Amino acid sequence: MKQQNNLKIWWWTSLLICAFYVSGQAQSDSSNQSRKVDIVPLPVLYSSPETNFGFGALASISFRLGDDASTTRKSNVQPYILYTVLGQLDATARYTIFTNEEKYIISGRMSYLFFPEFYYGVGNDLPETNEELVSYRRVRIENRVLRKVSKKFFAGAQYRYVEMFQVEPKEGGLLETTRVPGFDGSRISGIGAAVVYDSRDNILNAYKGAYLELSNYNYLSGLGSEFDFSTITVDLRKYFRLFPNREHVVAIQGFGNFLTGTAPYKELSEFGGSAIMRGYYQGRYRENNYLAAQVEYRLPLFQNIPEGRENLPWYRRFGLTAFAGIGDVVNEVNLFNANSLKFSYGAGLRFKLDRKNNINIRLDYGFGSDGSSGFYLEIGEAF
Repeated sequence: MKQQNNLKIWWWTSLLICAFYVSGQAQSDSSNQSRKVDIVPLPVLYSSPETNFGFGALASISFRLGDDASTTRKSNVQPYILYTVLGQLDATARYTIFTNEEKYIISGRMSYLFFPEFYYGVGNDLPETNEELVSYRRVRIENRVLRKVSKKFFAGAQYRYVEMFQVEPKEGGLLETTRVPGFDGSRISGIGAAVVYDSRDNILNAYKGAYLELSNYNYLSGLGSEFDFSTITVDLRKYFRLFPNREHVVAIQGFGNFLTGTAPYKELSEFGGSAIMRGYYQGRYRENNYLAAQVEYRLPLFQNIPEGRENLPWYRRFGLTAFAGIGDVVNEVNLFNANSLKFSYGAGLRFKLDRKNNINIRLDYGFGSDGSSGFYLEIGEAF
């Protein structure tokens, strides 16, 4: 089974990254606490069956737009660029901005992607022999603006534009012969609404609080979309800190995405990936509707670092996680069947890149019930 398109990471790469960061961390930890912006740069080396060798750089930029930490959480921007020896490219910037006293939350991403991926067809029971490599280019723009309605409760609007072009399917393969919507490219443009309750203490690595989202998109020809369809997304997360003075956290998530109308195949709900149902190749199964849930236990390898002791050995920054998930995709909502749900499980290593902003780098290895498996390397937790 091919490993995840999210990048098959070599273990020695994580050690290189840790060493790179630790060399400059002492100065960062002892810096003036009133400093507004913290920047964590990272080199990246990686390899995958689709890309051969690759390299790149990414950064986590954290800052607070308000003066009071109790009323304004830190904003975060993550730009990165990845390039392979085959000439493939992924350039993305993700952001979540909290204005003063969190009157507004502005979030989204902008990306350009030229990256091949495997296609298995549409459905929730697809043989691995369907696998074929499809190359394409993709431009994506997403932006959401939420206005505070009451404490931790927000509502607002969102816009999403995605153009997929220069699609190169396997000649005579499944995608070319079945000619599913979007097989030769697509352009979608949609607007929607979102309602969010967010009491997390940290958007990249929450110890406590909850995140509850109900949102939708309406993709319309009047907005320049080549396809007319709608989506509804439900995302429920809860975080429990088990001990007052120890960083042991249990995180739980329930997720659903429901689609009506005719959408290009790349906009169908994709099962798997680095965020939920880890262990499955993203898009291993795809359909209109998606339900999944996961639980994760996070713990440090060593006791918490006492206040005032900033220069303890670098190995005190490591932690571990264990996770498990269950879910499925179906064409119609009434076809969800508890007896046919798929499951995943795995474990991971954590390294605290930035103690001041509580930012981790995560290296996970997940397994799926169909024999799938894969590595994941990201900044911030999966959810």
